[in-house]
Amino acid sequence: MQALSVEAKSAYDRTRFAWLAADTVLETTDTQALSRQARIAIARNAASTATARRGIAISGAAGMGKSTAALLLGKRHDRSERKRLGREDDREFAPVVYTVVPPATTPKMLMQAFAQWLGLPVLQRATAPMLAEQVVAVLRTLGTSLVIVDEVHNLKTNRQAGAEAASTLKQFADRLDATFLYAGIDLPTTDLFAGEMGRQIKARMILHEMTPYSIGTKENRESWADLVLGVENLLPLAAHIPESLVEESHYLWDRTGGSIGALRGLLSDAAIGAILDGTEKIDRRRLEATATDYAAQEHHRSHSRSSASKSKKHGLRMAQ
Repeated sequence: MQALSVEAKSAYDRTRFAWLAADTVLETTDTQALSRQARIAIARNAASTATARRGIAISGAAGMGKSTAALLLGKRHDRSERKRLGREDDREFAPVVYTVVPPATTPKMLMQAFAQWLGLPVLQRATAPMLAEQVVAVLRTLGTSLVIVDEVHNLKTNRQAGAEAASTLKQFADRLDATFLYAGIDLPTTDLFAGEMGRQIKARMILHEMTPYSIGTKENRESWADLVLGVENLLPLAAHIPESLVEESHYLWDRTGGSIGALRGLLSDAAIGAILDGTEKIDRRRLEATATDYAAQEHHRSHSRSSASKSKKHGLRMAQ
């Protein structure tokens, strides 16, 4: 590190910042379970059937890694299909498509999102059925077998436009020989899963709930410590002591509420701070000086108040 010139060190640091900001995915119990379920659903849906195809819904609070998990499943399926069919470099083959449901979406906005992902021209006068017809035709040509629809909680079926968009999505799914994977915040409580249409959608979906890590049992604590170690191993710091953050795993859970997103954010920001000031390591002092997202802060304050209350019951007081 000391042998680098100022320019080389600056370039190296920018590379490290990019690495820390990248969506590097860690294998977790959630990704393992979802990969297994996706393989089952895709294999089942590959058979010709007159009944509705089975889909997968990934639900959870913000910061649980739903989108990351969905994209990982997409990458794995894309790689598997290209290898299976010998089409690794075929640009006219797209086993996976991905789109995000826009807020307050309408049927046309929803189909525009698919068209834009595919790079299709969208005429201003085009209607939702016209766009759907165009998108379905292209996806069939591309051999798409997995469709990922992210942020489906944006479908508000208690409004006419949202209900029509949800109906459009259901009809769209019925017309494709593909497995649909939905991801969104707290899906069981959303409009999409409510009412008659919601019952139809739920009947064909396998729901996977992503929840925060817990430290209530020895097994839970070991799983959380493994996650901390996995994130720590991604940190490109010259002076950091390997595995030293495992000793801070309880503190890190307290700071992040067991959220993998909050943990990644906290340790990445701490690492960037350590690079900027030249210390090149993370310790408790660095962690305490690094802010977390607001949701994690709320958890930390709530946990601190709970601990303070318990301390008072035992005749203790918090140090000032």
